[in-house]
Amino acid sequence: MSVFRPSQSYRADLDVRLGNGRMPSWIRPTAEGAAPDGAAWLAVMPRRAGKTWLAQGIAAARPDGGTVRVDLRSPASVRRTRLGCLTEGRPAPPTGPGQLVIVDEPALARPGGPGVDPAVLAAGLHRIRGTGATALVLATPAESALLTPHLGPDILGGLLRPPVLDAEECARMAARAPQWAPALVERVRAADPGWLHTTFLLELLLHTAEVHPALRAAGDGCRALLRAAAEEADAGHEYIRQWFVNGLAGRHRAALRASRWRAAGLPPVTAAGRPAPDAALYVYAAAQDGPGPVPGAPRPGGSLAGDPVLGRHLPEVLRVHHVSDLRHGGRSPVPGAGDALDGYLGHVRRLAARGRAPHLLVVTGGLVERPLDAYGERARAWLAEVAALLAPHRDLRDDDPRVLLVGGSHDVSWDLAPDASPQARHRWFAAAFDGLPHPDLHLADPARRRLYVTYPDAGLRFALLGSTESGAAPAAGRERLRARQERYEAAGTGGAAGAAAVGDFERHDPGVVARGVLDRLAPEPGAVTVAALHHPLSPVPAAGAAPCSGAVNAGEAKRALAAARTSLVLHGRTRLGFAAAERLLGAGPPWTLRIAGAPALGGRGTDGCHGYNELFVAREGGDHVLALRTVRLEGGRWTPGPAHAFRPGAAEEHDLAALCADTGAAGPHAR
Repeated sequence: MSVFRPSQSYRADLDVRLGNGRMPSWIRPTAEGAAPDGAAWLAVMPRRAGKTWLAQGIAAARPDGGTVRVDLRSPASVRRTRLGCLTEGRPAPPTGPGQLVIVDEPALARPGGPGVDPAVLAAGLHRIRGTGATALVLATPAESALLTPHLGPDILGGLLRPPVLDAEECARMAARAPQWAPALVERVRAADPGWLHTTFLLELLLHTAEVHPALRAAGDGCRALLRAAAEEADAGHEYIRQWFVNGLAGRHRAALRASRWRAAGLPPVTAAGRPAPDAALYVYAAAQDGPGPVPGAPRPGGSLAGDPVLGRHLPEVLRVHHVSDLRHGGRSPVPGAGDALDGYLGHVRRLAARGRAPHLLVVTGGLVERPLDAYGERARAWLAEVAALLAPHRDLRDDDPRVLLVGGSHDVSWDLAPDASPQARHRWFAAAFDGLPHPDLHLADPARRRLYVTYPDAGLRFALLGSTESGAAPAAGRERLRARQERYEAAGTGGAAGAAAVGDFERHDPGVVARGVLDRLAPEPGAVTVAALHHPLSPVPAAGAAPCSGAVNAGEAKRALAAARTSLVLHGRTRLGFAAAERLLGAGPPWTLRIAGAPALGGRGTDGCHGYNELFVAREGGDHVLALRTVRLEGGRWTPGPAHAFRPGAAEEHDLAALCADTGAAGPHAR
């Protein structure tokens, strides 16, 4: 028989909080029958946090006949206790001085739904108080939100937020398996202390470790064990449905969502222009750190954001930096701003110090000024420095690639463009950046090229589209390229004439995304898809004539990307930061494709500013919200622009506060 069973019936010898005569200070006044300021004591507890065991522990500690427990979900329990005043408004409850009425599972009705009317329950609690008895209601945050408006302001004096487990309580539970459980608890305390917050979570974790002993010894910092326990919590105990969906009020869910955006550096702002409040996050208190009662006011240690199972359902917002046109070997710094490439490294270091470093880096071409080995080595070293600064994320596995590349026009060996093999000009890039995911344009068969890089735990994938293939007719294109090659070689590598020749040479060929690659694009249910390529697919909002051309089959590419339910297309080449939304009419189910160009990070930008795009991906179960903004280097400071937030494929953008809400056009599942 298992030593640890998270759903077992009450046993005083297993009760780590109130068993064997223990009475913590936070519940002592209530358990001893002290009168609250208002109509009742109200203990706010998460589902699966031990409400029923708390009720039974209090009853076991009180004198016989001094406690009445009623489960409002059960008509039989209401009839047996003759407490119909709590559900039907009947008067004269059979209670008296010294008695404690514990109301479990209030089952309060949401507006328009079934259940106990909160106003009726509140009136019944006042009647019980009028007999001289004391009532304790054990409520979820959702039930508390429904009930408190009917109890008046005095209820705040009777509000209890039971604390998370303290070290002694954790040790009592672990003592059931002294050979391994105490040491495991300490490892978990260091890896993810949220598992030690409630008796249910800790017992579930230890039960998982008991059933799967190999996970106890896994040398991965407990990650496999914690993952298995979280999966069991949801699959075996409906933790997300019972706790997050049914146990929280809408404002609690909104606060959880808003807290993630705030931590990512995008604080949601309400319609009144104020930051979205986060007080709703604190539905239980921190562990007690000394004698005396736990105050009713929330304390940071009890935040909902620390719940490890909810944390997997609503993980940290994943941050992606999109950079382009680095041009190693030919830097053109903004006057007075220093080198933007080195400045970006310093910027990411500062973000890392604040816990906001990117998790992934996407580069959309222009890694080098020219395809020379020295420049390639410089680019690889720079990428390695950035990779070392990237932040970990629970949705990213150890072997997931963190740096993704597509080549650009400056990365092509243009001296090999007239070669009989169209792939010859891409071999340098493939060799120089071997080991980093890129579109494999050096392979002749599009079916063998890498296309999607998938992050299954994040529900995210990137389509790497090589666009630097020849966009000209092969025969005529080679003749024109030969003429430009002669001019390029005659001009040499230095001076204005050389620079002009290089620019003319690489701009001649606008590029194309191979049909064989576009044919492989396909939707993946439950995944957000982001595409990356070098050439723009639409005209950009540049002043005057656009300096660089786009892909010659841009329309075909956009149709294929929309059909594959691609949410966002990232590109470079134009060296201008901007974002746009496009919707193809009559091309299947409605779907809006968003396109974002990145400013130049190394070469001089079209608008005179260096910068990058920052993409935020917020996952909630299988649903996602994306936000995008451009960060520019202005006056020596990296300055973020406005964020554009949207749901994949949705026609409209919304402010983050609206996207955090449960209902309305911008609510979850809205399209």
